[in-house]
Amino acid sequence: MNSELINKIKTDGIIRLENFLNKEELSDLQKIVKFYSAPKSSKNSYWPTNSKLLLYKILKLDFVKFKFSLKILNFEKSKKLKDIADKFYGSKSYLRFIDAYYSPVSNKNIIDWHTDQAYHGDKNPEKYVNPDHYFLKIFIYLTDVNPLNGCMSYIPGSHKIGYAIRKGIFEKKISYRPYWHLKDFRKLIMSEENKEYFQNYFKNQKYLLEKFLDITNNLTNQSSSHNFDYTLKAGSAIIFDEGGVHKGSKTLQQDRMVLRYIYSNFK
Repeated sequence: MNSELINKIKTDGIIRLENFLNKEELSDLQKIVKFYSAPKSSKNSYWPTNSKLLLYKILKLDFVKFKFSLKILNFEKSKKLKDIADKFYGSKSYLRFIDAYYSPVSNKNIIDWHTDQAYHGDKNPEKYVNPDHYFLKIFIYLTDVNPLNGCMSYIPGSHKIGYAIRKGIFEKKISYRPYWHLKDFRKLIMSEENKEYFQNYFKNQKYLLEKFLDITNNLTNQSSSHNFDYTLKAGSAIIFDEGGVHKGSKTLQQDRMVLRYIYSNFK
C-alpha cells in the first residue's frame, strides 16, 4: 500500500479498497464463513492468529477448521495485511484478532453510532487505556453492502477527536464520563468544564471540532442521512481507525458476511 493511502487513513480515519479480492479469493472466503454461519462473538466466529493457536485445532482433531484457519492465515500473508498495519503505525504491529461472521436480515442497525476504545459506556472503568494504544481494523466484505444492507458509516476525522478524549482522560485533564454513544461523545465535547481543554488541544484545527459538532447535530441512531456511508461490492474492503465515530447499518436486503483482521501497536 502506498504512502498516499496510509496518509489518508491517518487524515480521515478510513479508506475503501475496491476489488480487494479476486473472484477465487472471494469464493473461497465465502464458503468458509458460510460453512460456519457464525454470528459475531460465537465461538465459531474467531480464528487463530498464529501457528501456535492453529496447532490447537489439530490437537483437538478439528481438521476442518484447521484447513480453513490455515487458508485465512495464508490469506493475511498473501495480502500483506500486517505490512499495511506496520506502515500505518510506523512501527511493528500485532495481529490481535481475526473474526468472520454474518449478520442476518434485520430492521435494526448492526450497531448504532459509537466509538471504540470507550469502555462500552461503562460508568466506572477499572483503569483508563493509554491513548497511544489503539486498533486498526480491516473489514473485508464477502457480500454487497449499501445503506440498506449492512454498510459501514464513518465520520471522517472523528478519530482525532476520539484520541483527544482518550488522552485527556488518561492524563486526568478531563473527567471521565461515558462517551461510547454518539450523543454522549458530543456531550463530553460540549461540556463547559472541558471547553478549555478542547480549545487548547485543537487550537490549530479548530475547524475539525466545529465541523464534527455541526454535522452530528441532527445525526441520531435513526438518522436517514447517508452522507457517511460506504457502499461496496463483495470482495471490497475498508481499513479504519476504530477510534472514529461509526456505525453498521440495517441489513434489510440480505445476510451480511464479513471477515475482519484487527491489529494493534502493542502486545
